[in-house]
Amino acid sequence: MSRTSDRYISWPEGKDRIKVGLDDLPKWSQWPARLLGVAPWETPSRTIEKIDQEYDKDKYARCLDYFTGAERQITPEKVKQFEFGLDLDHKICISIGDELYEITLKEARLIYYDMMLNAMHTELEKCKTVIELGAGYGFNLWWMQQKYENRYFWRGEYSKNAVELASHLYRDNPWIKVVYFNFLEPATYELIAQAEPPVVIFTAHAIEQLPHSSLVFDNLLQYRDKIQAVFHFEPVYELHRESLLGLMRRRYTEINNYNKDLLSELQSRAYICIIELQGDMFGLNPLNPTSIIHWMFE
Repeated sequence: MSRTSDRYISWPEGKDRIKVGLDDLPKWSQWPARLLGVAPWETPSRTIEKIDQEYDKDKYARCLDYFTGAERQITPEKVKQFEFGLDLDHKICISIGDELYEITLKEARLIYYDMMLNAMHTELEKCKTVIELGAGYGFNLWWMQQKYENRYFWRGEYSKNAVELASHLYRDNPWIKVVYFNFLEPATYELIAQAEPPVVIFTAHAIEQLPHSSLVFDNLLQYRDKIQAVFHFEPVYELHRESLLGLMRRRYTEINNYNKDLLSELQSRAYICIIELQGDMFGLNPLNPTSIIHWMFE
């Protein structure tokens, strides 16, 4: 497993890397103070009701209102900018491995999406359908479709407001399909059976919402003959190091009640072969960085 590999990270051409010291992280984020208990924070109970309130009733409801209230055609990129609520030139602090850097939001987003494409490229070249589980309004799939033609891009999402927004955004796009999906409802995995194989499945900061991930793999197993590869672009608790930053990342996961068993659940299943692990690759939030797990059924 590589922790600091630039294999999938495409730094903006001609852009200097401006380092940020760990001591300066509190200037960029309220989270160090919260982690140390000097700023208030109440640990949430990550129930389906909490997820519903935070995402469906709040974030995606606001995005849908933004779309429906617009006087002109709104693209997925415009919705994403609205979702972030920051100008694209706004400076943020990101992480690559254990190093922190100052960069614009626009540049950070490009690194993040290119990282996913770089990691999945070989499998995307061979598949016919790409399915993202927990896809929000499908921005990741829309981004990928700009790079890969003649493939179906299906998305499953729990939030009804996100599903409705996606149905508007891609109503004239025959390659993108939008369906309701719930990680905890086995019947909703049926969308995999309907997809044209070979199928590549991925998640991006979706399993982090599940206190336990075992049901995901139990349900995917039913469709193993159709699934070519699976990727998780998720924070992985078990991959955080014993460094100060690594311990802060673990604590961030704990006080947000995010997932802590993704890797151990995968490793406990003899029918799953882990192809690659890349820990703490890139963090739009340095305390909740994206790791890459690539696996397939034996």
